[in-house]
Amino acid sequence: ASSDTVSEVCIFFHDRLLRGCRATKVNTSKLKAFDSPNLPPLAEIGINIEENEHLFRAPPRGSFRINTSMDTRMITLRLVPGFDDASIKAIIDAARQTHLKGLILQLYGTGNLPSIKDDFVQCLRDATDAGIVVVATTQCQSGSVILGHYATGQKLIGAGVVSGSDMSIEATTTKLAYLLGRQDLSIDEVRDLMTVDLRGEMTPESEMSPPPLASAYQKAIAKKNRSRIY
Repeated sequence: ASSDTVSEVCIFFHDRLLRGCRATKVNTSKLKAFDSPNLPPLAEIGINIEENEHLFRAPPRGSFRINTSMDTRMITLRLVPGFDDASIKAIIDAARQTHLKGLILQLYGTGNLPSIKDDFVQCLRDATDAGIVVVATTQCQSGSVILGHYATGQKLIGAGVVSGSDMSIEATTTKLAYLLGRQDLSIDEVRDLMTVDLRGEMTPESEMSPPPLASAYQKAIAKKNRSRIY
């Protein structure tokens, strides 16, 4: 963080310099215990130091500050196949009694859950209506949430769930605690800012790869458009 070129918090482990808000622990015993699945290392050290300068963030324009007003009234739920709606609803309802402010869901793939879980989606809608910020993340190590790509994702959007994009679970929880702890933001503003890259913690939507085609119709249209180009 004191370097002229790397003006951010990083993790240096083994032979790689990783952006702190992109890093996650991936192994308990090997030397490559940390990784940054959705962002290449900022630098790799061997005989020479190879820097990925295009990834470096611009130097700060103000003085160094640390925010300590974090609101950690949140829970994280990792869904598993066959989960019981009633049990999860009971967890959320109990947490609401202690003024729950944030709910982070670890979903399948690009942000999916079983299509028959209408009661669970209604539970999420009730939570967002009550002022709880609900964020969808993926259980996959690499890749991004793409809400709206499948029918179940459309239901989540309708319930007020926001996308965690390609943020790690550590970055998602920290970012949400930081935004909830700010006294100058409304809940709607917190929801909006969860989808904005603030400190390099997520890939901007404009830089994302196009989502995979979900249906035979989409694939046929794409094939037709490609044939027109040639």
